[in-house]
Amino acid sequence: MDFLVNTIIDYFAANNEMALAFVVKPGVERLQVQSTVKTEKITPRQILVSHGVATGVNMSKLSEIQNAINDTMKEVETEFLWENLLEKDGQFSVEDICQEYFGDKQPVNISALARVMLEDNVHFKRVQNQFTVNSREEAEKIETLKRQRAEKAALRERTMKWLSDTLAAKPADSPQPVPEEQEAFIANTIDFLLRGANNEAVNLLSAASVKLNVREVAIRMLRNCGKFPEEADEFLLANGIHAGFSRTVLEETDKLEAFPEDSQRLDLTHLEMFSIDDEETMEIDDALSCYTEGDKTIVGIHIADPAYFVQKDTPIDLAAEDRPLSLYLPTTFVPMFPERLSHDLASLVQDKVRPSLSFTVTFDANGDIDDWSICSAKVKVTKRLTYVEADRMMESGQDSISDAMRKLDGVSRKLRQYREEDGAVSLNRPEMKIRVRGDQISVEHIDQETPSHQMVGEFMILANNLAARYALVHDIPVIYRAQEEPSEPVHPIRHYEPCLFDQMIRRMRRTHLSTYPAPHFGLGLDLYVQVSSPLRRYADLVILRQLSAHFAKQPLPYKQEELFSILDNVDSTASQNKSLEREANKFWMLEYIARNCIGQEFDATVVRQEGNLVLAEIDKLFERGIVYTRDHVRFGERIRVRIKDSSSKNGRLAMEMLN
Repeated sequence: MDFLVNTIIDYFAANNEMALAFVVKPGVERLQVQSTVKTEKITPRQILVSHGVATGVNMSKLSEIQNAINDTMKEVETEFLWENLLEKDGQFSVEDICQEYFGDKQPVNISALARVMLEDNVHFKRVQNQFTVNSREEAEKIETLKRQRAEKAALRERTMKWLSDTLAAKPADSPQPVPEEQEAFIANTIDFLLRGANNEAVNLLSAASVKLNVREVAIRMLRNCGKFPEEADEFLLANGIHAGFSRTVLEETDKLEAFPEDSQRLDLTHLEMFSIDDEETMEIDDALSCYTEGDKTIVGIHIADPAYFVQKDTPIDLAAEDRPLSLYLPTTFVPMFPERLSHDLASLVQDKVRPSLSFTVTFDANGDIDDWSICSAKVKVTKRLTYVEADRMMESGQDSISDAMRKLDGVSRKLRQYREEDGAVSLNRPEMKIRVRGDQISVEHIDQETPSHQMVGEFMILANNLAARYALVHDIPVIYRAQEEPSEPVHPIRHYEPCLFDQMIRRMRRTHLSTYPAPHFGLGLDLYVQVSSPLRRYADLVILRQLSAHFAKQPLPYKQEELFSILDNVDSTASQNKSLEREANKFWMLEYIARNCIGQEFDATVVRQEGNLVLAEIDKLFERGIVYTRDHVRFGERIRVRIKDSSSKNGRLAMEMLN
């Protein structure tokens, strides 16, 4: 088909639309055309019909023809046209349909019919430059689908309006009513917050506010309409931490079978062993045993072995890798594993046979290591103790466990002495245990320097050191945890002093991962890995898997490069989670102070002084805040202060200095 310059054509443009234009530059394979909107190049196959060569002003001619096409479209009865063609099979050219309907093939009629059929996708379907007719069944399905889409769009509009009104409501107002049609939206929002489900509610929440992120929108909406789950932790949800597990992970956990007591592992169930933990701790991942043979003391360090139950890359494993550190928040506890696994099957529960990674260390009469070994074993804890109970038994107990703990205490003190002689430094800041139960906040100082705390910590350090040594000798790929020596001297702090602590901690280098054996300055050790808390730290589970596979004479699950990649990612996430723990503790400490300490007087230490800015740490609460004073104070000075204001929302604590 040849076209002259200024020929007016009607063609199939992009997005399944018709366009009227005149030819600017003819061609065999491409034509340049100009419409009222733009200039573009098209192929001859796109052209439906020619309306002749324009004379005069081309744009005026285009408008004249377009008006004629629009008038003709109004005359077309779509249902009649469809019914008439429905009796015939096959594809139809627009010219043939025009002849059938109008009795002619005038260009305006052809253009009008093409546009009508393109708009009516219920009854007609375009195939290149021709059309087919949808059957009655096809037309009914398309109409149903269009109706459903329209209803969905209308519901979205109503949802956005309801969401906007709900977000704008003041907290003091009564809960906003929830229409029945919004219940599904509420359920999807809760599923997103609690389990991270990526459903259609997320898009609506994202579009609802430019000032709040999607989680903040979801929380405010649920609060304002009285649908926020009672058991949920707002601080946790706002930071994207999901306390719950997916249905898949829970189903996989339910399928796990209990550890068989007739396992072929080394049987250590005859040993009298005990665990020592906080009263609320349910993830019991370590226990100790101790007995003597002549002048030798044989110490057992027994680590829970969840690797027996959880294989690499299974749904349970992937969920743990995604939350690589059990979170202990004032309001809630977020385990790395589902409770059936971490609190029961793999936990070293009293009187239950459990799989373990067990270290047996023989000490001579001088408290020096004479021999040691590691193996996969099965164990049974004889007694579960809290730190308070353990300290009391060590001091005055008269039974065999008390005797064993006293022996362990003596050995652990010698181990600590050796580490300190090799440069180890202890820089512990007092820890406050903050609990929020309902509307009640309690604050308790946890003394990490008690004999039982020190004893357990020392033997866990020993186990991690021996695991590193074993891996090195037996060429098992692991990732070492190292710390370089500081450029300035660092001294242990026996009694906590805020300024001295800050000074020493700033001198310490950050710990880092290493594919090669390297010293850990802070611990005074030449080698170190972490394997002692596999129920709470994913990194420990990974190293434990390497050792367990070695003992079982199975292929190692990780190569060195894969180990480093996994642990580097895990450490990054774990670091974020630790920051979240610190933020949560600070939030609730400030809330506790706001409720209980406004107007009260405390002793404090000036930890920073720059011009008019004075920052001090309060005794007993170990929280830092701004001090208002016109007096000159010195860094490290002891002062008396009165609490003026505490805002958990703004992270602000304000005090005034008393003369």
